[in-house]
Amino acid sequence: MSRDEDALRWEGDDELDRATADDGDTDAGAAPGPDGTSASDAPRDERRRGPLGWLMLALAAASTVGWIAIMVLNPVQQPSLLGLAMYQLGELLAVIAPLLWWFCVDRLAPVGRRAPWWLAGLVVTAPWPLAVGVLA
Repeated sequence: MSRDEDALRWEGDDELDRATADDGDTDAGAAPGPDGTSASDAPRDERRRGPLGWLMLALAAASTVGWIAIMVLNPVQQPSLLGLAMYQLGELLAVIAPLLWWFCVDRLAPVGRRAPWWLAGLVVTAPWPLAVGVLA
């Protein structure tokens, strides 16, 4: 039987399911913790944030406030309803992008590699119209 035909059959899958269930029973004798849960119930990869994480969260929030200030200070009139809807969608995405970037990096990036991603997000999602206007 070729590999392609083997992939379409259910034979042998029960053995794999039993093997993974048996692997989870190795902590069956673990003592419960003070709150009544065992150590195996704790999350395996606790997402810790150091001072850099909190600083980047504050900067992402400041960037979001900057985008809101840009929207309030620079109202735009569009000639068509579709143009107005598209422009408002772009404004919405610009407002949520800094916090969304921070959240995605916090959840997806390994702990040791978060800082470069957060810094890249700070540069990419910064409210550049406000920053250039203040610096000019």
